[in-house]
Amino acid sequence: MTSQKKKSTNANKKKLNLLLLFLNLVLLGLLAVFMLNRPSQSGNSQKGTQTSQSTSTAKWKTYDEPVQIPILMYHAVHVMDPSEASNANLIVDPDLFEAQIKALSKAGYYFLTPEEAYKAFTENALPAKKVVWLTFDDGNEDFYTIAYPILKKYKAKATNNVITGFVKKGNAGNLTVKQMKEMMAHGMSFQSHTVNHPDLSATDKATQKVELTDSIDFLENKLNTKVNTIAYPSGRYNQTTLDLAKKTYKLGLTTNEGLASAKDGLLSLNRVRILPTTTAKGLLSEIATDNK
Repeated sequence: MTSQKKKSTNANKKKLNLLLLFLNLVLLGLLAVFMLNRPSQSGNSQKGTQTSQSTSTAKWKTYDEPVQIPILMYHAVHVMDPSEASNANLIVDPDLFEAQIKALSKAGYYFLTPEEAYKAFTENALPAKKVVWLTFDDGNEDFYTIAYPILKKYKAKATNNVITGFVKKGNAGNLTVKQMKEMMAHGMSFQSHTVNHPDLSATDKATQKVELTDSIDFLENKLNTKVNTIAYPSGRYNQTTLDLAKKTYKLGLTTNEGLASAKDGLLSLNRVRILPTTTAKGLLSEIATDNK
């Protein structure tokens, strides 16, 4: 009897162990299914990086009169070499640039993204009493090496309008896709300045179409972002340009001097040219608005 009881006990233990093993396998299986169906954190993080630039937590206020927005136009930011004298008006000294950004930040200016600018113009609303949209033309590398650290220091957002053909060819002195992706994570955005920087007003329709569409395709595919703005090379465009741009873009930036307003046309917005002689104090005076 004693031997039979021991055998029975051992058999029961084996059954219990098998049952526990089975339950553990079931739990592991359920856990595996849960993990496989769980949303990817890295995917969400990447998507958040792309959308954080265009999402504002600020409370937008609607205005009765068409809002006016200062869109600043920069090109290069570096210490000018004597050999660059012919392009002097396109180059801003780094110290002056920092003084301008510091002044804007201290004065309480809100730095717009392209998406926010479009919202402001179409809804006649602003996320703050004082707003400014910083734009840079040409996609020069000094935007990454000089301007970007200053912008990041003052938590300022900015847009660089890129000549995509130069990026694609890897031209020296121009931004790379890797640099642009890095900056996008810190509030910078990149829009179109065409493929080859031609005079659109003197270019046939077929070529204009390629310049406008291929540039946006390159940026959207390489940067995984939406592009809504075209900055016309040297500010030159014609009615054909506007007709083509209307099919692809929401906003068009000119070199026409002045504050931007929807009443001037969303595809022909004015900008404020920043010269190497534009002081921080003078800038604040020049871009003052009276939105009501």
